[in-house]
Order: sequence, then structure tokens, then C-alpha cells
Amino acid sequence: MKIVSACNWRARLPKIAASVLFAAGCADPGALTENAREADAPPAGGPIAHAAAPPNIVVILADDLGYGDIGAYGANRIRTPNIDRLAASGLRFTQGYASANVCSPSRAGLMTGRYAIRSGLAFKVVDAESTHGLPEAEETLGELVKRRGYRTLYVGKWHLGNFPEHLPLKHGFDGFFGVPASNDMPNFTLYDGGVLVEQPVEQSTLTRRYTDRAVRFIAENSAAPFMLFLAHTFPHIPLYASGEFRGKSAAGLYGDTVEELDWSTGQILAALEEQGIADNTLVVFTSDNGPFFEGGTGGLRGGKGTSWDGGYRVPLIASWPGAIAPGRVTGTMAMNIDLLPTIADILGLETAAAMVDGRSLLPVFRGADESAHDFLYYFNNERVVGVRSQDWKYVTHAYYLGSLGAFEKFDQLPGFAAPYEMLLDADGIDGEAYSYADRFPGILNEHKEALKSARRQFDALRTRDLEETYPR
Repeated sequence: MKIVSACNWRARLPKIAASVLFAAGCADPGALTENAREADAPPAGGPIAHAAAPPNIVVILADDLGYGDIGAYGANRIRTPNIDRLAASGLRFTQGYASANVCSPSRAGLMTGRYAIRSGLAFKVVDAESTHGLPEAEETLGELVKRRGYRTLYVGKWHLGNFPEHLPLKHGFDGFFGVPASNDMPNFTLYDGGVLVEQPVEQSTLTRRYTDRAVRFIAENSAAPFMLFLAHTFPHIPLYASGEFRGKSAAGLYGDTVEELDWSTGQILAALEEQGIADNTLVVFTSDNGPFFEGGTGGLRGGKGTSWDGGYRVPLIASWPGAIAPGRVTGTMAMNIDLLPTIADILGLETAAAMVDGRSLLPVFRGADESAHDFLYYFNNERVVGVRSQDWKYVTHAYYLGSLGAFEKFDQLPGFAAPYEMLLDADGIDGEAYSYADRFPGILNEHKEALKSARRQFDALRTRDLEETYPR
């Protein structure tokens, strides 16, 4: 059946029903220049004009950064001129999503191109007492590009396992300078390679030290293709900023950490330019999930740990001079699981995993405006609780992870957390406040069937009981 575009449905709606279907696909206010810029984009499906040499790859990952915390996404109390410049030089997604609403499962998805339930990391997060981590059998971004002879470095927060066999050095990275876990966990440690070099960690200087190591790596490897993965610790709580940035933003300590993160991004971009390799480097900037206690969602409902868009929708920027036309904005839905198949596509590689959930974004880089996904899935721990298409979002449970408490079944949950299906306007402009399930029963049923199909596939991979609570 033909899905009704969420951009055109509002005039036909009288009143709202009890079950909720949300419409998903219009661009946000920051994307209003999209049509005007389409003429600048390379033709969809056409050749990308980039250097014959494989591009360097830089991935910058923020921790708990909100969709609305960057100037390019509407922030007005936090200054992010360098990230804004990155967005202006390439492609900004207004419908970019994390693959989970908390750290470890989202990072597993980004690193493998697969929903975290496939690697056993969908339940909660890897905490200080966890003995499990990213399985050796999973092909990571690092291992993928190593097949093309790339030098690789992982800097910053890992959060995919604490033991040596789980750390980046065992997953395709030549070097590791960073922390295995979140900065709110006990036994927070800093590693250089496989050596523990600091405990307790001086957190106020982490962003600067991460940046210094990343810049040094760029300088030392500018003659060969490299991949740098820079995963910042902040603005995850507890918040720390260096003396140069503390107290300088108009958004408290949270804003200070984001402005320092922006400074770091500027240092990376400057290093690429100084080495003369900026024009042959793909830079991707995103966040692992939405904000927690502090941070801006840009008007989206909910935050970290929820299935509302405030928990899942994140900044997603890609810049690659000569390959991605500058100043583009797209409302095409994408997810962090798309990064690995995108890089595989760029390098002409087949992915090692038999089942990769992500899809290459290379056509979108070229100018296409259609997602390769029919549906994206929202998880609460190991349970699929929602699906979204380009224009619509269907959710059955959107509470915070811990709300499940000791209840064994969904129908035992009290109050607002009880089962309550919603068909939502997927652009989120109305704050996912209203359901349109009774207005579009055909679309509702299509999304319900997609959810049932996803549960048949993913429930077989579950390893834990739903009634266990989220620890934080």
C-alpha cells in the first residue's frame, strides 16, 4: 500500500484517538533550505568525484549529546562553530538515529553495523562488574578497514567490555588511548595501549588529552590511509571541563563540556588541513544516544533510555569534500548501524557478517533522498518496542528502561507505562504528543505487522528476562 506522507496529512485530521501512530519523515526547521540546495548535490547514483586513493576516515562520537545541543541543529545557548562548519561543509541528517537509547548497545550497533542484540550487548550497559563484551567473532569498523591496509586508532570511551579480550586492540585497532567504561562507574581507568596508566582518572583534562593523541596520530599517519575513531567521554555525567572552558558557556557545566568538544572537533579539522589531507577525508560526527539529566533535544520528547525520539534521534553529520556536496540537509532516515556498510561500500568490500542490519549511505551521499531501510527498530533492552518508516513511527512502550521494575509482563505495568500503542508523526515536531492510529488504520496495521515480524526475528536472540531493572 502507498504510505501517506507525514508532510501532507495534518489538514485531514479532525480529532485524536487513543492508540498512537506518529508521522516521521518531514525535515526539521533547520532543513528548510534542503530543496534549494538539491541542485548542488551530485546526481543520485552517479559517480562520486573523489581522489583515487581511499579516503581517510574520522569518526567523532559524543556521549549523551542531545539533538538540540549543536548550533547547526538549533542550539542558541551553546556555541559550536567548528561542528557547525563541519555541517556546512557536507551533509546534515535531520532524521539520524542511534541504534539504541543507551551507551553500550548503541556503540555495538555503530561498531558492527548490526543491532546489538545480535552481539549479546542489547541488555542494559556493560558495567564495572560485567564479564562479557563485544564477541571476537564480530567484525568491527577497525577490522573492516584493516582489510584495505588502513592504520587505525581508537581514542576515548569504549564501553564494549572491560577485559583485555574485549578492548579495541582485539577488535581491529592498532592503538588505544582511552577508557573501557563510563565515567560514572567505579574503577574508572585510563589505558594507553594495553597498559593501565591512570587511576583515578583526572577527568577535567580528558577531552584535551584525547584530542592531543588524535592530532598526533593524524600527523604521524598522513601519508597512508587511516581511520581515527574519537569517542568523547562527555557530556555524559559526571561533567568535567578543563579550566579554559569551565564557566564559559551560557548553558552551565553541560554547555562547557560541549563547547570543549567543539574545540576538539576544530583541532581535528585543523590537523587534517595542516597535513593537506582534508579533501580526501570522510569525517562523521554523531552521538551515541540522546541526553540524560541535562541537554537539549530540540523539542523532541523524552531523552536517554526512552523510545521517544529524544532518546534515539541524534546529530548526524558527514563531510567528504569532492564526494559530498557542501551545505546539504536531508530528512532521509538513517541510523548508526549504516556506517559500517557505508564504509564497506566506499572501499569496495563485502561485510564479513552474514546479517548486517545497516544499509550503505553512499547513495544518500551522492544526492539520493530515499532511505534504503523500509523500517528501523526501537529497542528497550532486548525487546523491540517500536518501528518507524520514513514518514511514520509506531511504538508500544516508550518509558525509561528502569520503569519495567519487577513486573514480569507488560500488562502488569502501572500508569503511563502500561501498553499503549501510538502511531506518531515521525518528524517529532509535535513532540510525539498525539496519536493518529484511528485516522490511518492501514498504515497502523502495516507497522504493527512490521513490529510482529521484528519480534519473531529478534526475540529468538534474547538472553535476559525483561523484568530485570536498568541499574542507573
